[in-house]
Amino acid sequence: MTQKKNYEQQIKRITEISMFIKNWRVNDGLSQSEFSSLAGTHTNTIHNLEAGKNITLLTLFNTLDAMEMTLSEFFDGME
Repeated sequence: MTQKKNYEQQIKRITEISMFIKNWRVNDGLSQSEFSSLAGTHTNTIHNLEAGKNITLLTLFNTLDAMEMTLSEFFDGME
């Protein structure tokens, strides 16, 4: 795989992760502020996560804990 194709695939994955989290939050009726409180993080962190910016593993783990999901449940069906 070329470097450009690899980069494009990574961007696609990040977008899928970000949109899944945003859709989950919205479907659960939570604002970014409410969700950030559940995740023990700052509202700007949730905003950045949903925008696909600066996603760290720690942020992802805190988010999954707030969603009460395991890693396997979260990634099930994602490419």
